[in-house]
Amino acid sequence: MFSQSNKQPEAKSQPQASPPAPAPRKPSAEPSIISADLRVVGDLHCSGDLQVKGNVEGDIKSRSVSIGEGAHVQGSVMAETVHIAGSIKGQVEAPAVTVARSARVQGDIVHQTLAVEAGAFLDGNCRHLDNKAAAGGISPMKTAKPEEKKTATAS
Repeated sequence: MFSQSNKQPEAKSQPQASPPAPAPRKPSAEPSIISADLRVVGDLHCSGDLQVKGNVEGDIKSRSVSIGEGAHVQGSVMAETVHIAGSIKGQVEAPAVTVARSARVQGDIVHQTLAVEAGAFLDGNCRHLDNKAAAGGISPMKTAKPEEKKTATAS
């Protein structure tokens, strides 16, 4: 019934190559946008630029963050550059921070350079980001020295 001539030689199992690893994502030239009619609850992590025009309840980490006029953020913001024209309740940590006249900031700002336009509301401490900590990858929050807060009382 069965002859040996009809048998196919067994194929030796060859180790299959694993699929190539995905290439690392490059930051897009276009910014990611949280539009005015969008409310996000949760943390945001972006390797590129982020524009917030709506509401965010959570922490933001990005290369560059712009909080537009009318936008609201409740949480901390960490980036290389931060521009605030809306409102934020939380800590801002970036080498370069700009606070526009329409901004309302309730929280500390840790920075290397800080620009605050006349008319901006700022309720918190401003602390200088130590250059050695920024270059060494050490968390600036642990090495930043708070400036002395002065309070005035009327008699």
